[in-house]
Amino acid sequence: MILRLAEGSLVPVTCLEEEINPCSRSHNCATLMVWKKLDHAISDVVDSITLADLVEEQKRLDGQANYYEI
Repeated sequence: MILRLAEGSLVPVTCLEEEINPCSRSHNCATLMVWKKLDHAISDVVDSITLADLVEEQKRLDGQANYYEI
């Protein structure tokens, strides 16, 4: 939700921004299937990660850090 608010639409092509595809060639577009699958994949990833998940991941990474002073 935060990413969408900050960045706006995450669709890979503009013809997928609206509920009904406005492109007159959409019925005959071989790549539309690819763009729809990519859009679903992006949404699945973005929608499955919370801000709390990112905080926990950062804590985990910080705990693994090895700092050496010379």
